[in-house]
This record gives sequence, structure tokens and C-alpha cells, in this order.
Amino acid sequence: MLRTENVTKKYGQQTAVNGVSLEIKDNAVTVIVGESGSGKSTLARMLSLIEKPDSGRILLDDSNSDLISAKTDRRLIQLVMQDAASSLDPHQSARQVIDEPLKLLIKMEKVQRARRIEELCDMVKFPKEKLKNKVTELSGGQQKRLCIARALAAEPKYIIFDEAFSGLDVTLRRCILTMLKKLREKLETGFLIITHDLDTAMFMADRIYVMRSGNIIETLDRPKSFLDFKEDYSKELVRAAEYKRQALQI
Repeated sequence: MLRTENVTKKYGQQTAVNGVSLEIKDNAVTVIVGESGSGKSTLARMLSLIEKPDSGRILLDDSNSDLISAKTDRRLIQLVMQDAASSLDPHQSARQVIDEPLKLLIKMEKVQRARRIEELCDMVKFPKEKLKNKVTELSGGQQKRLCIARALAAEPKYIIFDEAFSGLDVTLRRCILTMLKKLREKLETGFLIITHDLDTAMFMADRIYVMRSGNIIETLDRPKSFLDFKEDYSKELVRAAEYKRQALQI
């Protein structure tokens, strides 16, 4: 289990994350929802060990040692970001993108890597005939699948998706989310999804944390419907999701 203990992060006088404690369970999907500026992405960067909290700790399993100070193996926690294109090297082919972590982190031999690349393509439904293409020649959906395959190649214990599904059309988003649900059933990997989209949260989550102004204001375990949300701010998010859904049907 990956967890935070009273984690706080400030930028100057602004508190982005304020004493947050939460848990990301193994082989489960945890979702953090909230509006832009609520602190979700800052929390994601700390959980993926890119940034250090000003106070509090990030802990793994039953260890009492902070992950950053303990110099934890960074491949255990992978981050998939919103803008897939900016996180990919435009000079690399799709094959090179997946091959890199297999070679540098997993230390696989060439023949094993070739076989594993094909397995990962099958997992994320990335077209194998596109492996030779430069990443700039791929569609947005293909780039997203490639980023997920790269994250899986590192054999992480947790994958954090920071607004990774925004910008995709509704059909493609549901396709990728369904694929991730099936992957979660096969893998011993915990998923953390950071999103402002409540429909995504309800479709995916075993647990939902609602975040506002750097604070966790509500926690729901295995929510069944929007009626499970009790806080006024959470209900505002529900109304916004319902309005957006109605607008898309016009």
C-alpha cells in the first residue's frame, strides 16, 4: 500500500496540498477528483517522487521510512501525464519508447525485450505495425497507449494517471479505461487516477477522494451512485457532471 501521512506542499505563500493523508491500495483503483487548482497534480508529483513535500511523509507498505529519504527504487511508481506527446521523445520510434525501460531498468536481454514489447502491445492494444513509427506519427490515442505500455514495462507496483484521459473523445476514453480495468484484474498493480471528471471516477474507482483547496474533504469506498456524495462541494461536482452529460446529448 502506498500512503501519505499529513503531507503538505507550499509554493511561496500558497498552500497547494494541506496535511493530506490517504491510501492507495494494491491491485485497486483509487481516484482523486476535484477542480483545477485543487492540489491534485501537486499530490501526484509528490506520490511519484518527483517533488518533495515540505512536511509529512510518503510511505510504502508497512515501512515507517519515508520513500524519498529512503531513496526508493523509482521504477516502482510510474507516472502517466495528461500530454502524452510532451512526455515522449519525438526522435524515438514507438519500439524504442517501450524498449528503453526494459533495457535500462529491467536489464532484459535483446531477445527477451522483443518478446516483451509484443506482449505489452497486446496488453494495451497498441498496433504492432506502428512500432517502427516515430511517436510524432502516432495518433493521440496511440500515444496514450504507448505511454501506458512504457509505464507497464518498468514493472511498477503503482501507476499514477495525472489527467491522462482528458482531451480524448468520449468513445476512445471509455475504450482505454475499459482496457485499464481489465489490466488491473490481471496485474498486481495499484492505479491512482487524478481527474476532474466525475464520470471517469465513478466508472473506475474502488475508492474516491474528493479534493478541494489542498484538502481531502470526502472519501467514498466503492461508490454506487452520485447520491453517495454528501459534501456540498462534491454535490456541485455531481451537478457539473450531469450538466456536461446533458449538453453532450444535445
